[in-house]
Amino acid sequence: MKSTEKILRVGVFTKPLDNWNSGSGHHLDELMHHVLDLVETEKLPFELTFIHYKKSDNPVYERVREIIIPRNPFAASALLRKEKFDVLHYSPLTIFAPIWCIRSKKTATVHGVEEALYPQGYTFFQRFHEARILPMYMRLMDGIATVSETSKRYFVEHYGVHAERIFITTNGLSPVYRVLAPTERSLPEEFGITRPFALHISRYSMRKNPITILNGFARFVTKTGFDWQLVCAGKGWNGEEVRSFAKNAGIEDRLVTPGFISDENAVKLLNNARVFLFPSFAEGFGMPNIEAMASGCPVITSSIFAIPEVVADAAVLLERPDDEEGLAYAIEKIEKEPEFKKALISRGLVRAGMFNWDDSAKALVGAWKLLGVKCDEHGSKKNQ
Repeated sequence: MKSTEKILRVGVFTKPLDNWNSGSGHHLDELMHHVLDLVETEKLPFELTFIHYKKSDNPVYERVREIIIPRNPFAASALLRKEKFDVLHYSPLTIFAPIWCIRSKKTATVHGVEEALYPQGYTFFQRFHEARILPMYMRLMDGIATVSETSKRYFVEHYGVHAERIFITTNGLSPVYRVLAPTERSLPEEFGITRPFALHISRYSMRKNPITILNGFARFVTKTGFDWQLVCAGKGWNGEEVRSFAKNAGIEDRLVTPGFISDENAVKLLNNARVFLFPSFAEGFGMPNIEAMASGCPVITSSIFAIPEVVADAAVLLERPDDEEGLAYAIEKIEKEPEFKKALISRGLVRAGMFNWDDSAKALVGAWKLLGVKCDEHGSKKNQ
């Protein structure tokens, strides 16, 4: 049998799959499902094992062998050495990752640099890890998967990672995000949405820029007199802090906060919203923008890190995320200029169609295969 046909034993660290509704968890969950589909349908010579710290309800574990490892990275390394994997894939890559004294080829997924872009949102240890520990660990990897060319350039220029070791596995678009037929768009009555509305969806944090969202919307309704509501959906938006911000902005009676919502309700909201607001301070990719575009909703977002690369000309980009007046003006322009709005929606639908999980799965599997071949060649030369 040729060396390229050897069964490659790949171990994937899957802690994010144990909470697969988070951003990184959703990315890895979709990616691993598509990797497993690719291996099975094309009968690729891979044997995958998922590695994590405790049992999980995620159904993806029913499709593969799994290993439960100790949290002590040195004890975990000792266990993994006995497995003799050809390739180990780390997600996330942290100081606790068991990488020491393991001969396997190593790859890792690193999304972006939010701690560097928005340091005030993170602890000293998180910032130190991002600036000092993570770059060192990345340089020890044989391959790095990341979600954008922007992050790739950053890792090369700031972290000293060789460009040829970095490959792109973008976020893909779930088919649930789409333009709905009019009969499918009815919103749950409990949301309390009775008027036209602007929409934001995220897990609440100051990194998502709630002050600009609320104040920018307030400026818009004050200037235009439009009787709109503002819907901010996602975990944490229905708290007292947001209510206080809304009261200060004078829009407390216009704010709707349904809390955490399902993908199905997110799609309905996006199909009904007049505009989607996402002026984030820090994003490695900004997938909500693409989900909004796929649902036929015009997008206003920020010119931060990879967002301009991801959205291209299919969204309104604020030069500064905290530009409240610019946000208000952009909402007004979209609402008052039908042709401009139509063009944004049209470009958005095309742009959203460019992101799929199959391409990312093929890139990741291709990188593993190449490293497995190199590993096999190295072993053959040693035995000569």
